[in-house]
Amino acid sequence: MKKIIQILLILILLSILSLIIISIFNPLGYRDKIIGSIINNYLASNIKGYAPASLIAPGAPSDEPAVDKHPFLNESQEKMLENLGVDVSQLPTEITPGMESCALEKFGKERIEEIIGGATPSALELFKAKDCIGK
Repeated sequence: MKKIIQILLILILLSILSLIIISIFNPLGYRDKIIGSIINNYLASNIKGYAPASLIAPGAPSDEPAVDKHPFLNESQEKMLENLGVDVSQLPTEITPGMESCALEKFGKERIEEIIGGATPSALELFKAKDCIGK
């Protein structure tokens, strides 16, 4: 019985260590893939008819012509979302007052102005902002 508990504790500690390594160092882009998967599942459940784009390998050349797929996003913001597997053409094209107040609460006015000005949000910021989509 003691041996089983020791093995379980070792497995739990290895799992925790793995999560820490993935969250800090992001080996092979696993953190971005996990966050992209969570965001896509959330969007699929909250946006009627949303289907996630297939994941694009980071750094892979795109054969698609440069097309503005979303009126609120610049090219670098669209690319960031596409690298996470989000189909930007299916995102809402209107910002409701609820979405705006939610984003202000999560990031603050200064960071929101930076993003509106063209700054690309991080994967963790997108994870935080996912709750604002359905409001």
